[in-house]
Amino acid sequence: MIVAAVSVVAGATVAGVFSSQDEIEGNTIATGSVNLVVHNFSENKPINTSLLVPGEWTPWGRAEAYNTGNVPVQVYMYVDNVEGVVCGKTNLELRTGWAGGDEKVREIYNGPLMDLVGPENREEITGNPPFDQLNPNWSQVVWQRAQLDDSADSGDQGEVCSWREVFVAENVAP
Repeated sequence: MIVAAVSVVAGATVAGVFSSQDEIEGNTIATGSVNLVVHNFSENKPINTSLLVPGEWTPWGRAEAYNTGNVPVQVYMYVDNVEGVVCGKTNLELRTGWAGGDEKVREIYNGPLMDLVGPENREEITGNPPFDQLNPNWSQVVWQRAQLDDSADSGDQGEVCSWREVFVAENVAP
């Protein structure tokens, strides 16, 4: 009886199975590229002004953030390499708008330079009109000016503040 049961099980495993198979070839993915170029500077860009007195603003400086990549991006800006005695008494104003139209229509930031230091304190340049995102081959206009704050006093005479502006492009999240 045991031999009969074993032969039934063995016969079941040898039995034929119908099957079919097919394939899809040629699967590939390619990554997009993010590339940002900041260019088309105006006369006062980078900002380079001397002889400011408390409360005085520099002339406006203009630049364009241009997406030369092939995917939409969001653009951010922060400052680093901040050096100088009066940096704590320096304000920065950032504006954007439509190229060739009202290029300063939207205020992005207006406050202490020191509040923009480092990537954790970046301000988004896109995200609101004129563009929610910066598409490939599009430019975003950025206007900037700096101010020596009213709190500067006689002890701040002849002092300097310098900084670097950093623009960052990141692909738009799906």
